[in-house]
Amino acid sequence: MTDSAKYRSYSQFEEFLLNFYNLRQNARIHSDNHTLVIRGIEKFSESINNCVENESLTLKISNDQLFIDDEKLPYNRTTKNLFDNIIRYFDTRGLEGVRFLEAVKHVSAEEILAFLRLLEHSWQKPEPLTWLTNCLAAQNIKWVELIKKSEIPQADQESSYKDKAERWERARKDYTYTKASLEEVAQKIKDKKSVVGIGKTVRVVQDMVTNLIEDDEVYAAISTLRVFDDYIFTHSVNVAMLSMCLGRRINLSRRTLASLGICALFHDLGKDKLDDSELKLIEEHSLNSARLLLKLKASPDSKARILVPLFEHHLKYDLSGYPRADWKKPLTLFGKIISIADKYDTLTSSRAYRKSLLSPDRALGYMLDHAGKDFDPTLIKVFINILGAYPVGTLLRLDTDELALVVSSPSRNFSKRPLVCVLEKEGEGSYKKREIINLDERDTETGNYVREIIETYHPATFGIQPVQHMFSSN
Repeated sequence: MTDSAKYRSYSQFEEFLLNFYNLRQNARIHSDNHTLVIRGIEKFSESINNCVENESLTLKISNDQLFIDDEKLPYNRTTKNLFDNIIRYFDTRGLEGVRFLEAVKHVSAEEILAFLRLLEHSWQKPEPLTWLTNCLAAQNIKWVELIKKSEIPQADQESSYKDKAERWERARKDYTYTKASLEEVAQKIKDKKSVVGIGKTVRVVQDMVTNLIEDDEVYAAISTLRVFDDYIFTHSVNVAMLSMCLGRRINLSRRTLASLGICALFHDLGKDKLDDSELKLIEEHSLNSARLLLKLKASPDSKARILVPLFEHHLKYDLSGYPRADWKKPLTLFGKIISIADKYDTLTSSRAYRKSLLSPDRALGYMLDHAGKDFDPTLIKVFINILGAYPVGTLLRLDTDELALVVSSPSRNFSKRPLVCVLEKEGEGSYKKREIINLDERDTETGNYVREIIETYHPATFGIQPVQHMFSSN
């Protein structure tokens, strides 16, 4: 398919998806003869007629990606909300997709509405897919077929995994460049340079914003896969990436995302290699960072934009944190975002002086429990939704007595069935990657899940560095 043909097809597919979703919304709240419903059926019929070729049109979901006739649809700013809504709509009904047969071109408006109303009501049933299948048979609706999750070929999952490996590599390069630029700035400050330029860092962050806008899922994931023995700079890069992912999800502009990234990257500028026992010194690091900020070669406005969130990120949502000051104003948006990203990365980091480690899912649970006091309650829910119930890098114990590492976590908080890499022990304290499996897999006879999650761990508990097992060969 040529680029121009692809563009036309993608546009037609997106129009079909939009018309499908709008019609089911209008049909849900209006009567059959309402103007919006009638017009919606006309648009739906017109768009599906334009898309159906080779006797059918297949819409399916694989690893949080939408496919039409095996063509993956581009996931960008304009399609994000629509695609997320459709994925969620199908997920709650136990569906991986639907296949419209050529006969759909000739069905009546009444038949289309009957199908949509069955689809709408199915989620309330104990076994929505079984109920829907029986109802379609009873009403003799034969122009649409349901695609069960077990019908998605393993090859499709492997293809999606390979695609994610390529996206991962791009994010890894951004991570490396950003970390190197931060280290360069820190070294110049340490060498007592009178003025320290940050132009290179700004350009690196701007480039990262461009890639992150197209692919925030991988950028949120890569921030969890730190190298344990390099905390200071990786922490700052992680916080910057997580902050920008959160800003992306609340639709901040490209320019604002870059500003947020710079603020987050420099948020610990005045923090040295301290442990939690050195509380007094830690509580002073926000002020130290503010002093060091004055050495950066930037405009007064730019310094001011960085300074306030840098000062705020430990103040807490209810202002009970530090540095202790007579601070009356609510935290800025940047301050609230950075405080969430900073705390999550801190809680999930492996530090030598920590006796116990929180698994990523438990860290999110802790933060949710402190919503309204430590964190903005709305932003923390968005943040959890980004990372999923089991964030990438979470180590799982399965009921099959297997250890598995989460490599792709659905970004919707109602889904708790991630893609995992099963690990096999080889020698004292080392593990190798065995296979990639989807915890959504069900037994074809019983309908029960093949594997259940028994326990979660921080990977460092077993001496496992997730980065060594991600997107690499066995």
